[in-house]
Amino acid sequence: MTNNQKDVIKYLKDNGRVEFTELCEALGKEAKQLNPVITGLGTKGPKAKGLVDYEKVTVEGEDKPVKYVFLTDAGKEIDLDAEE
Repeated sequence: MTNNQKDVIKYLKDNGRVEFTELCEALGKEAKQLNPVITGLGTKGPKAKGLVDYEKVTVEGEDKPVKYVFLTDAGKEIDLDAEE
């Protein structure tokens, strides 16, 4: 697991379901840097780890849906200290 993946999981463990932009700001990364990390940790695709998921929610006053990122049950259970 990469350092970026560990950072995402740690942040979500501490903060729960968060807006993707908040996650980017908190980790000091741009969206284009974190999108592949979320995909790799996600639930879709042949190499997905199934630890993180996201949903896009229509928010009043916003031009486009807001992306929220959160841990799956497997993500909540993972022990990052045991991961290599």
